[in-house]
Amino acid sequence: MRTAISRLIVFTLVYASASATAPAQSPNPHAADAQVQVAAPEMCCKGCAQKVSGQLYTLKGVRSVEVDIPARTVTVTLPTPSASTLGRVWQATEQGDGGPTELSTATAAYRLVRPESEHELRAVQQMGSTQHVVVDNLHCNGCAQKIASQLYALRGVSKVSVDMQRETLIVETNAREPVSPWLVVEAVLAANERPVAVRGNYGALSISWAVEAAPKPSHQAQQPVLGGFQR
Repeated sequence: MRTAISRLIVFTLVYASASATAPAQSPNPHAADAQVQVAAPEMCCKGCAQKVSGQLYTLKGVRSVEVDIPARTVTVTLPTPSASTLGRVWQATEQGDGGPTELSTATAAYRLVRPESEHELRAVQQMGSTQHVVVDNLHCNGCAQKIASQLYALRGVSKVSVDMQRETLIVETNAREPVSPWLVVEAVLAANERPVAVRGNYGALSISWAVEAAPKPSHQAQQPVLGGFQR
């Protein structure tokens, strides 16, 4: 009996010693990486794929670029991206002549439609440098004010007003300092709100969210239909 107890004590001490001296596993430095998939219908051959990949690899933080030529898609792995980073991924795909039409992440799908017909071109030209931002469930003047504050922080934004009936903010910008729609999206997200569309003379950027936002109480009756915000 004493022999069995002695062996158990020795085994316990050896196991505890081994556990104490075992090297701790270091955290995976890429654990927070995300994947962004871009539909690139103009990428039809190996040469096209190399051109698109080359542009994407110039972006800071890109870990890998995987190309599927038959499906005409590109999957980019990089640290969890902001909306402005997604805009750079889109632009790099354009510069590589991939002709991007849609960009998807784990949380949302972004689709940018450029004006093509003569009627569409005239319509966007009439907008000048103004952008219309549609926000999901925008019923509170206080929420609109928070978004306006973030938008005013963008270089080139001169005036922000709101149309509560259409859940839309009208953003006037300096024609000599174009404001990227991706920066507009980032500003709305920084106010803890969710944009669903941004329209301007470049076309329309629509956003479909993977998960619906929680409903908010409506205060529309207490707010003006149209109003402006000061800086």
